[in-house]
Amino acid sequence: MTLVKICGLTQEHDVLRAVELGAWACGFVLSPSPRRVTPRRAAELAALCNGALTVAVVTTETPANIAATLAESTCRAVQLSAGAHGAGVAEVRAAARAYGVNPLVIASADASGAGGADLLLLDGRLPGHYGGTGCRADWEAAVRLAGCGRLVLAGGLSPSTVAAAIGAVRPYAVDVASGVERSPGRKDAGLLRAFFTAVHTADRAAETAS
Repeated sequence: MTLVKICGLTQEHDVLRAVELGAWACGFVLSPSPRRVTPRRAAELAALCNGALTVAVVTTETPANIAATLAESTCRAVQLSAGAHGAGVAEVRAAARAYGVNPLVIASADASGAGGADLLLLDGRLPGHYGGTGCRADWEAAVRLAGCGRLVLAGGLSPSTVAAAIGAVRPYAVDVASGVERSPGRKDAGLLRAFFTAVHTADRAAETAS
C-alpha cells in the first residue's frame, strides 16, 4: 500500500479532511513559503492529526534552530529540504536530543547530509524554491532510489498523475501539496478525494499485476 503525505497544510478543515481520507502524514511548512505557518500554528494543527505522522518542513535553519522549531511545533518528524539547509541528519538528531525529541527524519535524496535519514524524499526542483512547485521529479532516479524501500516521491503529483507515478516508481509514499490546492495552503476537497482514489486504484492495479 502506498502511503500518502499531504503537505503545506494551513487550515483546520483541510487537516481533518486529509486525516479522514487516510493520510499517513501531514506536513507543515515552517520556512519562508506561501504555505508557511508558525511553529505555534503547526502545533495547533498537529493536535488534529489523530495519529497521522506530523512533519515539520524546514529549509535554511541551523541544527539548533531546527531542533527548537521542531520542539515548539510538537511535530514528530522533520523534513530537511535539499540545497537550503546546512544541517545534516546527524547534526539535527543531536540538536533535537537537547529538547528531548527523537524525530523521524525525512531528507532530500540529493542532500549532502542525507545519510542516516529514516526516509528519502525526491522532489521536483525550481531554482530558489524548495518544494511545492508542481515540477515533476526525475522518475528514472526515483526508480533507482525506490529499491531502498524508503522513498517518498513528490513533485508534480496530482489526481491525474499519481497513478502513473506509482506504477512507474513503486515508492513507499507519495507527497502532494500544490496538486490538491485551489490556492497555496488551501486544499480543494474534491482534489483531495480524487488523489486518494487514484492512489488506491494504482495500488490495486499493482497488486493485480504482481
